[in-house]
Amino acid sequence: MVGAGILGLVGCVPTSSVIPNEFTDFSDAQQAAICAASPRVGPMGILEYGTGEAAGSVPPDYTLNCPDLRVNMERWTVTVWAPTLNATLAAFAPEAEFLTYYADLRVRVTETQVSADPIDSVPEPLLDEARRVTVTVTPLGGAAQPVLRGGVVTPVTLDPGATYRIDIRTDRTPNPWPSVTLDPASGTVQAQLAR
Repeated sequence: MVGAGILGLVGCVPTSSVIPNEFTDFSDAQQAAICAASPRVGPMGILEYGTGEAAGSVPPDYTLNCPDLRVNMERWTVTVWAPTLNATLAAFAPEAEFLTYYADLRVRVTETQVSADPIDSVPEPLLDEARRVTVTVTPLGGAAQPVLRGGVVTPVTLDPGATYRIDIRTDRTPNPWPSVTLDPASGTVQAQLAR
């Protein structure tokens, strides 16, 4: 009976009726329903929630405040907070291609290290394109350090709790999230969408 009530609330959350680029202010009931339906940041910063017939989405701009997740999407910037960095990173749906640098190859982040998947799985005809992708990490107040350059992965170790920015540069297809700032100490991630 409780589950049916939650599903009923989720169905009431405005989806296609929300006009893109107009700030969405959720009612308390809408926000509670979305929070109970596993919200996540999807492609282009769209807020997705629920599954199957109870699934819904809200285009930017919006602010969602759940007890263990906060998401603010305004114009081209999304800010996500969760109690841990891993929980914050998990708030991005796989389809969002967050921290993906080429095809399904990803930048890998832990509390103290930034690395990347090797390009070994890239087919020979596409290797030149993959080698032109550059990933750097820049600690707050520090110099940029290469994580991926010319197809070579060099993991970068950071001071525990350090705030840093990851920049992903590509030659051809723009990366959907070219600049991501991470603050592991607070569990906050701020990402810029490609324009």
